[in-house]
Amino acid sequence: MKCIFCDIIERKKPAQVYFENDDLIVFADILPRAAIHLLITPKAHYRNLNDIPDDLLIKLVQRARIIAQELSIEENFRLILNNGASAGQIIEHIHFHFLSNAGGINIKYMDR
Repeated sequence: MKCIFCDIIERKKPAQVYFENDDLIVFADILPRAAIHLLITPKAHYRNLNDIPDDLLIKLVQRARIIAQELSIEENFRLILNNGASAGQIIEHIHFHFLSNAGGINIKYMDR
């Protein structure tokens, strides 16, 4: 199975990483659809919402809330999950799109 997100997680492909821990990684979308467009995904490969364990799903949503707080945009963001190809999911590795058109935000990415 070839998965670009797994390649990013394994450092085989480059990415602008905003956050990373043992369970999750957050990185910039390469085709942003908003001023801020981050992808929040588990490091373990789960195809979609039907596959991911509840505890890990909760961590993804909690991370979105933390990102909004860190960027001071608690009332100005969207969180989108496309579940399955028919719903627009292109990469079969579950991920949330975190988007905001808040202006003047300078995102600090991690050095990897």
